[in-house]
Amino acid sequence: MAAVKTEFSEFIANEIKKYEGVWFPLRSSLPRRLLVRKTRCTNMHPNPDDEFSFPDIGPSYTIISDYEKRMKEEMSRGYSAWEGMDERIMVERMHPEGYMIINGHHRWAAAIRLGVKRAPIKILNLTHEEDIVNIIEKSRNTKRVTIDLNELIFVKEADCPIEKKLHFPANIRYKQNIRLGFPALCRFFQSRGYDVWVFTSDYCSVDYIEGLLGRHRIKPDGIITASGRLQKTSESKKNHIKEIMKKKYKTTLNLYNDMVIAIDGQSGEYDQVAIDCPAHDWSAAVEDAVKKIEANDKKETK
Repeated sequence: MAAVKTEFSEFIANEIKKYEGVWFPLRSSLPRRLLVRKTRCTNMHPNPDDEFSFPDIGPSYTIISDYEKRMKEEMSRGYSAWEGMDERIMVERMHPEGYMIINGHHRWAAAIRLGVKRAPIKILNLTHEEDIVNIIEKSRNTKRVTIDLNELIFVKEADCPIEKKLHFPANIRYKQNIRLGFPALCRFFQSRGYDVWVFTSDYCSVDYIEGLLGRHRIKPDGIITASGRLQKTSESKKNHIKEIMKKKYKTTLNLYNDMVIAIDGQSGEYDQVAIDCPAHDWSAAVEDAVKKIEANDKKETK
């Protein structure tokens, strides 16, 4: 078993070395993302920025073995190795060839080790470090607000008042309900000199979020999807992003259901204002909280 692990670890290391300094992400068109649903397992490559590929962390062979057992069982019954898997492997098209794995490394590893030829995939266009740098360089603002779409904006109609639903055919592609007042809230922030950054933990394309929000007249300045993956990147990349954010933004507002927190980009000191109101008044309450924070800031600078 140890020899097998060593051999596969060497395979991963060689794959990463093969594309080091050569690969970069390519945007995929909507037809490609909709129509290409499978690819050869050998056409996918391990992501050098994922913990799976870190030599000191590496893949979990326990997880890989569990997937192998499931795949063998399905194949022994005459089914596809992927029968019963909840998700497709999330990938992004890459230069010079193939796809970079975003999520699903252990399933891919199990398939490679078993000699499974093809795998179901979902092609994404994600936000990368260079995209964040470009967004910041183009902005003239020194303030920003961060908004978690899953926690605050994508809501159930039974739980919260919503914006008017989209008409056919847009409602077929975009199924999320938008919290009532969010488009007006974004306009409020941008009119006061804030960059609006939205993020989601979902594995979806940037252009999907852009299209969904655009149909509600919302144009965020920054969009980050699959936000959790950024925590898996190398420390150097995470620190680089933090550093340029710190240099650019003097103030960052973080929104929550029950409060607004303002963080000073240089000192790290913060001010917060609680929100306690009915769900339909949330956007207006956020605006009032921001005005209070700005008033407090003016008092301190005098």
